[in-house]
Amino acid sequence: MNGDGSLLRLDDVHKWFTDDLYVLRGVDLAVRPGEVVVVIGPSGSGKSTLLRTMNLLEEPTEGRVFFDGVELTDVRTNLNRVRQEIGIVFQQFNLFPHKTALENITLALTKVRKLSPREARETALEQLSLVGLGDRGDAYPGRLSGGQQQRVAIARALAMRPKLMLFDEVTSALDPELVKEVLEVMQRLASEGMTMVVVTHEMGFAREVGTRLVFMDDGVVLEEGEPRQLFDRPEHPRLREFLAHVL
Repeated sequence: MNGDGSLLRLDDVHKWFTDDLYVLRGVDLAVRPGEVVVVIGPSGSGKSTLLRTMNLLEEPTEGRVFFDGVELTDVRTNLNRVRQEIGIVFQQFNLFPHKTALENITLALTKVRKLSPREARETALEQLSLVGLGDRGDAYPGRLSGGQQQRVAIARALAMRPKLMLFDEVTSALDPELVKEVLEVMQRLASEGMTMVVVTHEMGFAREVGTRLVFMDDGVVLEEGEPRQLFDRPEHPRLREFLAHVL
C-alpha cells in the first residue's frame, strides 16, 4: 500500500492534449483496498481519461500517480510489471476474434505470468466459470453475445489476479437486456472485496454497489462521498442538475 493506506493515489493530476483541450484539472483521488469507487458525470467530463491515468495508459501532463507504494509517474518505474496488478476492462471488448474465449484468457497467462499451458488453462476455466461461461471456453467471440464477450473480457482481466480492477463504461456498448448479466458479475466482485474503480452511467449500480461516489464535470471532481447520501442530498448545484436529468 501507499504511505497513506491507499492502494491507488492521484496527486494533483492534470491532463491536456492541446491548449484548448484541457481534460483533467488538478484531480486528487485516493482509493483504499476493498473500495468500489464509482465515477459519474456528463459526457466529456474527463471520467475515462481519469481512469486511464490510473495505470498510465494516459500519462498525466502534470501530477503524480502512486499504486501500491510505487510511483507510476517516475520514469524509472517498470510500468509493464506494475500493470500486471491492475486489470482494466473497456467499453469495447478487445477480444482476439481468431482465438476462442479460453485462448483469449490463456494468452497473457502464458506470455506474461509465465504459467504452464496446463496451469493457464485451469485458471482460465476457473475464471470463465465464475462469470457464468464455464461451458463456452471453445467458442469464438463471433459466436458470443455482447454480454458474453464482455464477461470473457472481465474473466481475462481477473485471471491475472490483479489487486485493482478498472472498468470504463463496460455496459455502454451493450443492448439493455445484456447489461444486467455484466453488472451481476461486477456486483459479485464487489461483494468479494475486489478493489474497483468504475466509470459508468448505470446509476442503480452506483447507488447500490459503490462504496464511494465521485462526481466529475469539466475535468474537476466537484463532489464525492457515500453514494446514497449524494443521490438523496447532493450539495453541489451541478450534481443536482445532473441527477435531475439522469434519474
